[in-house]
Amino acid sequence: MRRARFYLTLLALTLLPQVVAAADLCRYLSDHDVRWLSFSVPGVLLLLNVPMAFEVLRRKRRVRLPRIVAALVQTTWTAFWLGSIFYLPVLLFWAIAGLVTDTGAMPEWLALAPFALAAYGTLFGARVLRKERVEVPVAGLPRGWWGARIVQLSDLHSGRHVTAQRLRGIARRAARLSPDLLVVTGDIVHNSHAFARQAAEAIATVKAPYGTYAILGNHDFWAGADAVEKALENEGIQVLRNRGLVLQRGGDDLWLCGVDDPWSGRFDLAAALRERPQGAATVLLSHQPNTWPVAQRAGVQLQLSGHTHGGQVAMLWLHRSLSLARFITPFVAGLYRAGTSFLYVNRGAGTVMPMIRIGARPEVTELVLVPADPTPEAAEAAQPA
Repeated sequence: MRRARFYLTLLALTLLPQVVAAADLCRYLSDHDVRWLSFSVPGVLLLLNVPMAFEVLRRKRRVRLPRIVAALVQTTWTAFWLGSIFYLPVLLFWAIAGLVTDTGAMPEWLALAPFALAAYGTLFGARVLRKERVEVPVAGLPRGWWGARIVQLSDLHSGRHVTAQRLRGIARRAARLSPDLLVVTGDIVHNSHAFARQAAEAIATVKAPYGTYAILGNHDFWAGADAVEKALENEGIQVLRNRGLVLQRGGDDLWLCGVDDPWSGRFDLAAALRERPQGAATVLLSHQPNTWPVAQRAGVQLQLSGHTHGGQVAMLWLHRSLSLARFITPFVAGLYRAGTSFLYVNRGAGTVMPMIRIGARPEVTELVLVPADPTPEAAEAAQPA
């Protein structure tokens, strides 16, 4: 109930920009001689807050909207809600500019831009996967693992909004990359372990000759870690909870290990590395990228993480520090390097509330392992099949 109170408070606090935007929309429609729309449309947009409040309460009060209605309400409300939040600083900027110079009325294109941006992020940005391909030079990588393809999924957030159908679509994109190894770096479910099975079934459809492995993220622990783990294990997906194992390819060893999410209080990197063979190249699965400095000191060559979603609203195309995720971590998205250690932060394939992404598209990632000092033979092995 504490989380429900938080979301309801947030909903109430964001009513002001919605009212401001609705009032301006009402005035615009009235000025353009469509008076019958001038109150009804803004009114409907404001009233969408009521079913959204019902959605927040549904788990505790068993209030549930039909799925199609919920999706329609959520998409429309999210676009208007975020558009109105974006609109407020634009309106403030124009008002301040008007005090300095005679700017006149705000141009229509500028008034509509925040809502167009929010609609893009809701309808397209949050739903269309982007494939990323990254070559990672791994120090001490044995010859048998040259050119090996690790496909990474993260932050699926399986639930009422990330449905079984969408999860199957994500799995198909991953399968097309023909992975040698498939890893899922946490947040399998959003807020209920009841949705773990549909995620596990989708993941299990991706065939990887060297196995499919997963770790648990903070949302999985909030939803019930043991239940999520059981659903994954039932589909043949190994869950690495503070443990590791040796994988062999071409007669050579690679140490793959995973840790529990730090927020669970069960993070234990030492246990995950305890049985690592001397000098073995190591790939660590850790949901939160903030564990990377500890991994560096432990001699981990590559850490794969998620958690950030790239900030969901960001300008990663300009610079990856321009992201809301920068408030929680210096490691926002993409590949980072410190000496011989690398970190890759996946933006995630799913989305959480608000269901929007701008400048931080969901992704499925193909990581190609190459030796730190590549030979022409290693470069050839790294080429796409």
